[in-house]
Amino acid sequence: MTDPQEMLDWLDKRIASAMTWLDDHGRESRKPRPDHEIETKEYDISMFEEIKVAYVKALNRKLANEAAA
Repeated sequence: MTDPQEMLDWLDKRIASAMTWLDDHGRESRKPRPDHEIETKEYDISMFEEIKVAYVKALNRKLANEAAA
């Protein structure tokens, strides 16, 4: 299994990368990309954030179970 901190770092990098892309190419940029590309990046960010929350929740549950055992 991948080290939990490595997984969280990877997710944070993906989120930051997509946010940087939106800053550079989003609706408020000088030359915005087509709406479908912007919407895809926004969707990616929301999914990565949701995955991160679920991962942290599952990790905490696993650690609590291990501590109780």
